[in-house]
Amino acid sequence: MNGIKDKKQRQLQSLDVARSLMQVVGDFLRDYPDPYVLARKHAARIVLKHTGKAIDPRFVWWHRFETSSSSRRSFNGWQHSGPPVKSVTLTELVVERFELRFQDASDELDLYGGFYKQGPQAAHFDERNEVRMLGSAVQQDLWALDFAEVYRAEVAQFWATQTVNVQVLAKINLLGECVKAVRAGRISPADATTLRAMAADGLESSGQLPSLLQLRQDSTSGSLAVSRYALGRGDNACIYSFRADSGRVLLYLPWSTEALRAFDSELAMAGWLRGELKSTHGQQGFLSNLLTNPRDKPLAELVRATLQAIANSRSDQAALALLALQQVQISQDIFVYLAAQARAQMQDSAAIMLDNAGLREAMWSGYLAAFLNVFGGFAPLGWPVTLVLLGAAVAKLGLGLDIALHAPSEEARKAALRDALLDSLFAALNMADLGFQSSYASLAYQAPFHEADASLSQWTVCSTPEAVLAGKESNALSSDQRISSGRLSGLRVTPDGACWIMLRGLSYRVRYSHELSVWLIVPADKPFAFGPLLPVRQNDFGEWELLEPPRLLGGSPPPVTGIPSRTSALWDEYMKTHGVRSKHLSAQARARHKKILLASGIPSLSPEVTLDVDSHGLSCVMLNGKAQYSFRYEGGEFVNFLIEYYTDEESQINQVFREGVHRYDDCASYIDDLADTLESLPKSNAVTLYRGGHGGRGTSGEHFRRGQLSVGDVLVNTDMTSFTENPYLVRQFASSSTAGEASGLDGSFDDTSVVFELPEGRYQSGTPISAFSMYWDEAETLFLPGHYFRIDRLEQVYGDGYRFIHVSLSQIDKPAAGSLYDMRTGELFERAAYTAKVKSSALVERFFPVDTQ
Repeated sequence: MNGIKDKKQRQLQSLDVARSLMQVVGDFLRDYPDPYVLARKHAARIVLKHTGKAIDPRFVWWHRFETSSSSRRSFNGWQHSGPPVKSVTLTELVVERFELRFQDASDELDLYGGFYKQGPQAAHFDERNEVRMLGSAVQQDLWALDFAEVYRAEVAQFWATQTVNVQVLAKINLLGECVKAVRAGRISPADATTLRAMAADGLESSGQLPSLLQLRQDSTSGSLAVSRYALGRGDNACIYSFRADSGRVLLYLPWSTEALRAFDSELAMAGWLRGELKSTHGQQGFLSNLLTNPRDKPLAELVRATLQAIANSRSDQAALALLALQQVQISQDIFVYLAAQARAQMQDSAAIMLDNAGLREAMWSGYLAAFLNVFGGFAPLGWPVTLVLLGAAVAKLGLGLDIALHAPSEEARKAALRDALLDSLFAALNMADLGFQSSYASLAYQAPFHEADASLSQWTVCSTPEAVLAGKESNALSSDQRISSGRLSGLRVTPDGACWIMLRGLSYRVRYSHELSVWLIVPADKPFAFGPLLPVRQNDFGEWELLEPPRLLGGSPPPVTGIPSRTSALWDEYMKTHGVRSKHLSAQARARHKKILLASGIPSLSPEVTLDVDSHGLSCVMLNGKAQYSFRYEGGEFVNFLIEYYTDEESQINQVFREGVHRYDDCASYIDDLADTLESLPKSNAVTLYRGGHGGRGTSGEHFRRGQLSVGDVLVNTDMTSFTENPYLVRQFASSSTAGEASGLDGSFDDTSVVFELPEGRYQSGTPISAFSMYWDEAETLFLPGHYFRIDRLEQVYGDGYRFIHVSLSQIDKPAAGSLYDMRTGELFERAAYTAKVKSSALVERFFPVDTQ
């Protein structure tokens, strides 16, 4: 038992240290200047300004045509047919701008061009797929923005605030690689001691945990002579050597999966490099990581020639002589030097970007086309040296270079960067030695906002914990001894590192919150699952007690007969209007959805492939006479034009199910195709989903308040039903559309406000679609009509500025008997009346087939 206890104590201590270091990682990723992301943000602002809609700019295309014809129905008064002569997305347009011919004839932008929701393969370009923006107006926005200057300002701000953090992360990477190299036998424990001393004072012992304060200070005890090998102008300078007085040498390749390797002498190091570079694979590994700009052909040839010369050396001595020509001694602190190298490379890249004056000059000189061809619309950014020096090289991230460099994979790239930095931190803290599988998950865990920002000072002991904790108890009975002292006092720790308490005779799993310095009751099988805070503490008798938030000072709303009322720290946070945090959660959701699609083996498609057009006028790929809609462009973008059209507010597809309105003749066949594609896509029930409703939006909670529906009743969804995994979005759907309240919160709540919740694992048929959606920030999972949900729990939840009926659901099979109620309206569901309303017996039969038994 003592061994497990000691390991758990060590894990908690490591995580205490890690929390401050994790904040450095978070600050770095938040502020890191990414020109691709910057361009997309400006494109999104332009769309929102002109349309009032938060359409993802990747769905907004600018097309130019040779001809046009007038139209009274289109926004700009013109329509076009045939393929456009030029097509770019709005994000690309932010960088490239309109062509020279339109700079002094902006009126022609509206005549010969327009913004559309479909790419160049569309069957038509008119009011049916237009984005209501004028090219002449957007041109003014583009020239009002000096993109290059804005990016250069971001770079300057980043280094003004993050220089020390870059040094800290470079140290963490070296410390982590040091641990890995000792385990692999590539360096000795004595080598590791010397390297740790070079990183920070007081770290000579391998058992000493590096603190943020230590890592922010320059070391005064380093005894190694540091050199870099410069292979050409503008190379990434990512070959380093550390030489001891004894002549022993440590080779450091921060981009490599085997970053550290020890040699008895510089000659032995030269011989190893010579051997590595003889193989095509080995040489390519060096080459791909040593180039700042892969499009810079002269530099690439110079570096390649240098590497080849080392490989072709007649002897190890000759290879050492060649290396000596490239060797540069570094006299200053190595980590200060690394940060300076990274800063210089980023500033050089930013300086090459064309500002407005440069763009105008390039347009008139004819240079712009050449610039865009060479630089791809941006500065010559390969994989930035900043990331390489922090251990986040492309090869170590598990990403292809194309995916790593391009904006459509923004979330995947950031997630991969975070994982790489966490991997270094995990190794630097020696957490692998603890043996708990949960150690890495504990380190990687990002506390949700309602946990990170909570204050428990006013929380009091809950008098009825059984009601709050119902269903969260575990049948597992731990025979392990109860710990009587320290942070683990009152707990039992099982061999896998899980912690358990007994509260009023029942067993619960707990997790320590480093943000709150308290133990939380959590699901036994998913200790890091998103959910309400359930903090516990021991009283003077050593008994565990559940804490609950205080009542509102202004009092409670009127009680609801038969339904309990409660406050909620979780909803106190997510009923706030917080745009930045909401975007963060939506971005996490989209990254999760993309992972699900990648794991499903969704087909990849080259951007050069000409798409076909289906009977609805939507793009697709025809295979053996059948339209295929779901695919991923090389570079990371996911496409499904059926889903894209559904998420367009103009489509109004749910009018078919709610009102029987078929806006187009092919509505029923389109829904049939949409259902086919949704059924073919992967499902996921790994997160909790939410759906807000309000009487003003057609979904009311009044029937719950009136007692018309109760726990155990079964609801059925009769339309395409959307849930979100971003709880910040619930308020706008569960409240009235009134905005601008004195509190600064959007909308107001009344007796019709309702929030449906589908806990993770309690549904099966939802399809995550945010990777395909025009409104990706809705973090949407979509259910086709005809699914059944049992009411598991009803309660009134209230807080400052909000109140609603909270309905917890579980998806079930269709009941053999009993009444069914429309999820949206609460009315009794009758198939015949529904068929008459929908006006399509085929659709009703598909989603609500008549029982044949």
